Amino acid sequence: MLYFYADFAAIMWNVYEEETIYNSGFYSCGLVFQRENTSAGIEPGNLARYFTSEFIDLYELFGHTALRVKQQRPGGFDYVFNYGMFNFDAPGFIWRFTKGETDYCLGINDFPDFLLNYQFRESKVDEQVLNLTPIQSRALFEALLVNAMPQNRVYRYNFLFDNCATRPRNMVEMVLDNKVRYKEPGESLPTFREEIDRYAGICPWLIFGIDLALGSGLDRPMTYREQMFGPEILEKAFSEAVVQMSPDSAAVPLVSRTEVLYDPEVPACPPETPFYLTPLFVAWLFFFFVAAVSVYGISRKRYSRVFDTVLFSIYGLGGLVVFFLMFVSVHPATYPNYSAFWLHPFWLLMALFVWFKSLKSIVRYYHFANFAGLLLFVALWHWIPQQFNAAFFPLVLVLVIRSFTYLAVSVRLKKTEKNKDEK
Repeated sequence: MLYFYADFAAIMWNVYEEETIYNSGFYSCGLVFQRENTSAGIEPGNLARYFTSEFIDLYELFGHTALRVKQQRPGGFDYVFNYGMFNFDAPGFIWRFTKGETDYCLGINDFPDFLLNYQFRESKVDEQVLNLTPIQSRALFEALLVNAMPQNRVYRYNFLFDNCATRPRNMVEMVLDNKVRYKEPGESLPTFREEIDRYAGICPWLIFGIDLALGSGLDRPMTYREQMFGPEILEKAFSEAVVQMSPDSAAVPLVSRTEVLYDPEVPACPPETPFYLTPLFVAWLFFFFVAAVSVYGISRKRYSRVFDTVLFSIYGLGGLVVFFLMFVSVHPATYPNYSAFWLHPFWLLMALFVWFKSLKSIVRYYHFANFAGLLLFVALWHWIPQQFNAAFFPLVLVLVIRSFTYLAVSVRLKKTEKNKDEK
């Protein structure tokens, strides 16, 4: 987590009671981030940043950011302004989340409880203390109070571009009149997909789902600013950043020093998925099972309609999800998605059509087109402007082999009927 703070005399509004409370004490104001393998703390007269380490819950793998404000006197308050609040029990939460219309809000927590939560998880916590004048600190604090009012605190969450890490960063930049200068990395930057894989690589099924849901928009190189959607890169960017308020003033480092607040003996770590439970292994196992069923069907000149009804229904339902994300949701980078060439709702029609003799010719033409089209898709796999999950390859081959099976059985049955007629 990351927090910034500095001492100042200020007026604090109670945003919950919407009353004005006058205080004559000094305050420290800070920004807090959470991510894997890092953390943060506080010191008077400066702005500091927090980071935390490993997480078990999937939505925490990428980290978190919040802002801290502390009153520097005995009995003074110590609050965290947290942009990562959401309510699972809100009406229509699942539907709105799926559609990409998830609303997050800015909440306020007591800092000791906030920090204790990550200590309980055995997450490492470091601190970056940043340079901030009392005037800048007061401006940040007052901006947070306004932002935390009920009419202002809700915002439309965007995983890549407007999240609980980018909002606190933007608040700090606003207070510094956008005079923060980041050191651009010398090496080439990763794509969004590569960056997500780096954060969530320990959860292969999560990566599988992300690769299935998000399309080619995820495969363009990021800018350094876009890469700061994750706290780890944001920490690095802040540690190397400088602030120059005017052309005549000296550039000063944004970070004055880094400290460790909590370093667990055994850091929390999500359990690693065994290789035999990874998407790639399961997909290949599924392919060999379907291949065995297909070879058996061809040898017996039989085409299992029940088997394909179940199989195509699964693919068709997956295709509905992909098409929904592409054409209905407002999630970033869902369109175009080239996985729609093999995972689409039309498989639901095939699951139904195979039961009607009058539609046999349509089914045959479809399988011929699918067989040829997917072979071309596989041949162009590395030239399509989208990085596919390795587990997709055997899943595509499943469809290829089922179309081939239908065509092969149809040809063998025709030959058998022809031989009967000649006799």
